[in-house]
Amino acid sequence: MAMEITRRSFLKGAAVAGVAAAFAPVSITSSQAEESAKSYLPQEKYDISRTLDFDVVVVGAGGGGMTAAIRSAQLGMKTVLLEQRKVTGGTTLFTEGLFAVNSHIQKENGKNPPDLGYDLFTKAMDFHHWYADGALFRSYMDKSGDNIAWLESVGVEFQGTGTMCDNEYNTWHQYKYEKGQISGRTYVDNLTKAVTAAGASIVLGSEGVGILQADDGTVTGIIAKEDGVYVQYNASKGVILATGGYSDNPDMMREFGKNPERIDPMGAGGRNGFGINAARQAGGVLAPSPGCMVFYGGCIPGVMYGTHLYSASAFQPYFWINGDCQRFVNEYYAERNFSFSGNAQSMQDRVISIVTQKQMDNMYEHGGTFGCGEYLHAGEPLTQLWNQFNAKKADKKSGPYIHGPLETLEDLAAELKLDAAKLKASIEKYNGYCAKGVDEEFGKDAKYLFPLESGPYYAFELLTGIFATVGGMKVTHDAQVLNAEAKTIPHLYAVGCDAGGIYGDSYDVSICEGSCQGFAVFSGKAAAEHIAANS
Repeated sequence: MAMEITRRSFLKGAAVAGVAAAFAPVSITSSQAEESAKSYLPQEKYDISRTLDFDVVVVGAGGGGMTAAIRSAQLGMKTVLLEQRKVTGGTTLFTEGLFAVNSHIQKENGKNPPDLGYDLFTKAMDFHHWYADGALFRSYMDKSGDNIAWLESVGVEFQGTGTMCDNEYNTWHQYKYEKGQISGRTYVDNLTKAVTAAGASIVLGSEGVGILQADDGTVTGIIAKEDGVYVQYNASKGVILATGGYSDNPDMMREFGKNPERIDPMGAGGRNGFGINAARQAGGVLAPSPGCMVFYGGCIPGVMYGTHLYSASAFQPYFWINGDCQRFVNEYYAERNFSFSGNAQSMQDRVISIVTQKQMDNMYEHGGTFGCGEYLHAGEPLTQLWNQFNAKKADKKSGPYIHGPLETLEDLAAELKLDAAKLKASIEKYNGYCAKGVDEEFGKDAKYLFPLESGPYYAFELLTGIFATVGGMKVTHDAQVLNAEAKTIPHLYAVGCDAGGIYGDSYDVSICEGSCQGFAVFSGKAAAEHIAANS
């Protein structure tokens, strides 16, 4: 017989929640009390088709969720991993590696400074202005090296360590992968095999829609929608939320102070914020900086990060202007710190990258001044540039953002609806800096000052790309979700991008490359171990 459960019945006893509560003192305020009546999930009745019992229910099969499921099953708990898509991996598929210090790989390649842990911890926390949770970050960093060894023990392979931003630390542990393959494909495949090998169940096409909670506030399970019916997954020991944040939820972006019309999320899609909203519905509060995102700089909708067209249009130190035809940043930040480049671009009304025919041809023949992660290296000819340019210009999604060739600056201004006089003046000023070898506005190094000598011209209107959102729930260093009184919500955990606390307002790529994926592993594993130790 089908059992009917209403929102009211399984959310009874939920504690206060909300954005305001994330920054509140321990005592409950009247505004927080008002938040207790707010619903973060749809108000629906669910006709439950079947009920299944587990010790641990994990929601989301990205890096954090699969790590949690593997470790939970290893520790003898009956575990199920729910994934709304028909494949595992989520946006972890597009990662290239993860952050760790003092791993055996680092020690074997001899690149560790003697006090790497302390030195990096201090630099990272200073970078985040100590809005990040110091105890959480310290625990994450201290366990990161051992987590590399644990990943290897379950079948993950690494090709070595490196750096994205030319720093001294070499903390970026890069996965082994086959050339021409999505960078995280082998990593995800190995984790998926490890989930099954450990004895956990995987249910694909299972979308979390509700969270179950007892009268005393203990979280007891998840309601999932599968092929049009609702399934109740009871969790006697813990629910671990690992749904990847809210990158594909424009309403949540607005709630947290971002303009979704200027942001283009990269990834597997489907990151609708369920994990965060479910935790808030259960009484959890947000960590500081809930609007923090992993920006990767400019992008064109429909043009994949790492492709030849992406590299040419958005990742080179040429000439960028806003809607008022003014430069706004040192374009070298595309390489120096792409997260900061994204911050700067996200503050503009428009961002337009302008290059000449000569520059386009040079990239086609000799490659870009900058590479693009492990996808492209500096000086590697962009042999697919023109094919991709023509294909994407004809594409409805990408085409409106791609312009050229245009013979004159007047033509360029007319097509992009820019002030022609301002555009010409801005280019003349910039060309003057190039001639002198001195950027009097933003100090770009002379070797990156490339003049716009003559047409034809190409222009690319850029949105700001994000890999992921990284503002989430306030958690302990064991990934337990906290409420407005700074008390843990029994049996509720948030990991990876559903948790906050390791960033201030920006991705620390210049210090801790891959910190987001490293934290997914740390938090997923920590959650499972805490459940096992306390059940």
